[in-house]
Amino acid sequence: MTWSFTDDCDRTISHAISIEVLPAALPALINPPADITITCLQAINLVIPDLNYTNGETGNCEIAGSIPGVQSGTFNECGGILIIDWSFTDNCNYTISHTQNITVTAAAPAVFENVPADITLSCQDALNIIIPTLDYYNSTSSTCQILGSVPGVVSGSFDECGGVQTITWSYTDICGRSISDEQVITIDPAPQAAFVNPPTDITLTCDDAQNFVVTTLAYTNNETGSCEISGSVPGTLAGTFDECGGSQTITWTFTDDCGRNITHVQTITIDPAPQAAFVNPPTDITLTCDAAQNFVVKTLAYTNNETGSCEISGSVPGTLAGTFDECGGSQTITWTFTDDCGRNITHVQTITIDPAPQAAFVNPPTDVTLTCDAAQNFVVTTLAYTNNETGSCEISGSVPGTLAGTFDECGGSQTITWTFTDDCGRNITHVQTITIDPAPQAAFVNPPTDITLHVMLHKTL
Repeated sequence: MTWSFTDDCDRTISHAISIEVLPAALPALINPPADITITCLQAINLVIPDLNYTNGETGNCEIAGSIPGVQSGTFNECGGILIIDWSFTDNCNYTISHTQNITVTAAAPAVFENVPADITLSCQDALNIIIPTLDYYNSTSSTCQILGSVPGVVSGSFDECGGVQTITWSYTDICGRSISDEQVITIDPAPQAAFVNPPTDITLTCDDAQNFVVTTLAYTNNETGSCEISGSVPGTLAGTFDECGGSQTITWTFTDDCGRNITHVQTITIDPAPQAAFVNPPTDITLTCDAAQNFVVKTLAYTNNETGSCEISGSVPGTLAGTFDECGGSQTITWTFTDDCGRNITHVQTITIDPAPQAAFVNPPTDVTLTCDAAQNFVVTTLAYTNNETGSCEISGSVPGTLAGTFDECGGSQTITWTFTDDCGRNITHVQTITIDPAPQAAFVNPPTDITLHVMLHKTL
């Protein structure tokens, strides 16, 4: 160290001394940071601080200041290592340094955004579903950012009975970390099929019922693709009918693959077949008594002119009622048929029977002339009568004659009358006139010769 003084006279005085100055104390870093672990996001925003150093001296001996850190190393969204070095060399060529190791943890894994909730769809809607891509993001930026989108992958199946499908979104980042989300889609069964225009109940005639054809019946649920349920099924005929009618049902049943049944029943009411009628039923007639005796009651055919199960046909005998005799009468022939349906048909033929021919006397005697003597011995006989019929129509027999009239020796006239009134009130009469000649004139027995007598005496004689 030198002290020097120059006075006003321009005179200088000086004094010098040598002072050995030892180096100041070595500086040291103040609170050098320890090794730390930080997040990826913190690493992005990492501020490297200046690191203060001092040797705790003052004045010219003071060594103090700050030094910036120098960063090395790298990191990404998967993390990494950062190294910050602080180094200071003082004027004395002494160096102080500090290294901070910073471990950077991986960024938060991405998560899927707006993951759709589980849903239930109709079968038809499931056919048209659009599988969306799903965004993923880890809510950070820059180097730590994990961002993108992935398509969904569908698994599972469904058909008209429904099912379950799962849409899965998966993503594995470069750090080997995987995220996954899924949406479960429950697919309802397709609507149950229904029969197309199912027939209503009908009433058929018996003949139409015989020719009725059981058809197949279409069904559909009006869906498409995998959701479609359609086709046709044959009907099953049950029940019976006959000429009296009946009832039948046609049942169409379909069970889909989902175990659901649909059934339609058509009831067919079958009217009875037309009632039978007699074929050419005979009209009323008039018969002679003889013809009536020989009349044969015939069977009478009936038919309803149907065929098969609807046919009602056959024949029935007639039932004869009423009587007749020689006076005639009236008979009826009744044909009655009751079908299996309890329906009756009846035809009655009235037969009028004329009275048998009136009887006539057989060989009625003609008028005769008898001698008086023969007249006395004449025997009145019965007179036969007949109508030459037989059986019930026969009128025959004989009746005595009734003698009337007188005769004497002078002759006379007698009649024999035969009269017969039949049961019909018809009369026949035959009259035989018998003329009786006078008896032979008397002759005197041994007549005396002529004499003369008084008249009165003569009369007495």
